[in-house]
Amino acid sequence: MLYNIWMSINVVYEMLLPLLWLVVLLGLAWAATLVLALKRASMSQWRRSLPITALFGLVAAALTFVFVPILTHAGFSDLYKFIDWLFLIGTAVAVGVVLMVATWPGLTWLKKT
Repeated sequence: MLYNIWMSINVVYEMLLPLLWLVVLLGLAWAATLVLALKRASMSQWRRSLPITALFGLVAAALTFVFVPILTHAGFSDLYKFIDWLFLIGTAVAVGVVLMVATWPGLTWLKKT
């Protein structure tokens, strides 16, 4: 079972390696948005934008959970091992959290202006 997890992590790593420049670019854009939001918004505005950001993350996680098997030409019936379900749930949660972290500063900044 540990071999399956390691192989899955390695496949994801090898797929994302050519896109490292894009990940760095998105990280820099996120950092700039974060700095702008921190300078312009108060803590109450951060708290007010959190529910909508959480909703974005939850919707993204649910859509990822449903559409990843479809986009990989598989179905829920093909997920018969525990690690398959764990990988799908982990991917959905990761996409939801990344979207939350990525959109929270922007939504806070937009609520201010």
